[in-house]
Amino acid sequence: MKKIYLKIAVLSMAATMALTGCGGNSASSPESPAASAQAGDPAGGTYKETLHIAVTQQSPSLDLHKNSTLIARQMCDGTVWEKLVTLNANAEAVPELCENYEFSDDSKTLSFKLRTGVKFHDGSEMTADDVVASMNRWIEGFSSAGSMVGDARFEKVDDTTVRIVGNAPLILLPAMIAGSAQPAAITTAAACANEDDNGFMKDYIGTGPYKFLEWKQDQYVKLERFDDYVSYGTEGEAMDGWAGYKGAPTKYLEYDIVPDQATGTAGIEAGQYDCIFGVSDDDYPRLEANGELTTARSQSGSIALIFNHKEGIAAEQYFRTAVNTAIDCDEILTAYAGGGYELGSCYMDAGQPFWNTDAGSEHYNQKDPEKAKQILADNGYAGQPFRILVANLNGMDKMAIAMKSELEAIGIPVELNVVDWATLIDYRKDPSVFDMYITSFAEVPVPSLKLYFGANYPGWSDDPKLAELFGKMTGAVTLEEAKASWEELQAYSWEYLPIICPGHYMGMFAWDKDLEGVNMYSGGPKFYNAGIKE
Repeated sequence: MKKIYLKIAVLSMAATMALTGCGGNSASSPESPAASAQAGDPAGGTYKETLHIAVTQQSPSLDLHKNSTLIARQMCDGTVWEKLVTLNANAEAVPELCENYEFSDDSKTLSFKLRTGVKFHDGSEMTADDVVASMNRWIEGFSSAGSMVGDARFEKVDDTTVRIVGNAPLILLPAMIAGSAQPAAITTAAACANEDDNGFMKDYIGTGPYKFLEWKQDQYVKLERFDDYVSYGTEGEAMDGWAGYKGAPTKYLEYDIVPDQATGTAGIEAGQYDCIFGVSDDDYPRLEANGELTTARSQSGSIALIFNHKEGIAAEQYFRTAVNTAIDCDEILTAYAGGGYELGSCYMDAGQPFWNTDAGSEHYNQKDPEKAKQILADNGYAGQPFRILVANLNGMDKMAIAMKSELEAIGIPVELNVVDWATLIDYRKDPSVFDMYITSFAEVPVPSLKLYFGANYPGWSDDPKLAELFGKMTGAVTLEEAKASWEELQAYSWEYLPIICPGHYMGMFAWDKDLEGVNMYSGGPKFYNAGIKE
């Protein structure tokens, strides 16, 4: 058996470790030392009782097994819910609710040794039966996990051990458990079975340092410190990514639902809120200059210009190559996000340094219209229109307008179809109505979660070599082999072009300068060690 991580005491490393930039560009580390994930110190002084955190969205549920809404993760992942493993600052899966995990020599059997004495918010103690029920419910609710493990499911080995036995290597499964968009939250077996008419859990019972207290629709979600929380890591040491000691110095975390960004910005400046999410690019410089506030920016995901490979002009390789050769990524991303982006040829975001690679970067952001014209001429392009489907969401339509100008300058007539987001989701299922559509993807822990590599995902990249390289990566027996295969896959992707990834969008946040212990490792602020001393 190959043991991956031993006792939890080895976890606590410096959270201020610099992250390797994607494609040679700057990483997503916070811009202020106050954003580091220092452990809370409840004994060190009296803390403000409630933190008011303004968020712009409301989730349909806090059931993370079946809900990929970012705000639900930001509020509850690692706070209310914990997982068998979580991510360290190198985006590696390290123990959280397990003591260690190990693979068989062929990497098809993955076993977890559970921590003992861990308490749920209802007062019960975590058992192997709870873990098995939680993990199997997660697999059933998260299609990417189901695709990876097939018919395999978790099973109880003994009171402190669970395992899953796959038909293929499971080497990427721990990272998926640790950081997927639908987190593998551990709850009680009873909570797993108690669902509403929509299939969501009714009872939000986790093991984290905060327990669910109250949700007033369209107003706030309130969490309360769980006084019987069984922590891990070393008190007083900085967290390593999301892993380590959680001190919960603040009694209540109240996430106030404030859809209007201007209202949130005015509230943080007036002291109504202690932290705000979703700062606009226009407001960020003013808040950054405010001496009463701390600001932070981090890569939150990537933009994807997805070609239709099934039919139409974009099904032609030469045409995709010409488009990629012509566009100026800086120009189109500025139209979309102002200054709220970073360039980078890596399909993965800066928060996943293990997977960062510049393979294929020679094909990235060439902005060479003359070369693009020559490619079109050499292949007999006859002036067919290029149809771009885009939503009028978060400035994506402005990106399409910028692309239209660039492509028409090299002789490609562009037809824009600007719709709302729900309509785009519907239209993109029909290959007859578009040649490209524009979307974005939140950061993921492993490349196998990039949906556009699937032949059935709208865009229909059914290239045999692409599929071969993807299978080579997901079937690797070691992480090192998977990384080498990923580099091959990305290099080929910049030639074949399942998508164009022009760069990465930024999440922007601001909080009271006296708010200490905010964890800005990945995905937005976490508050399990945060507080304001009074």
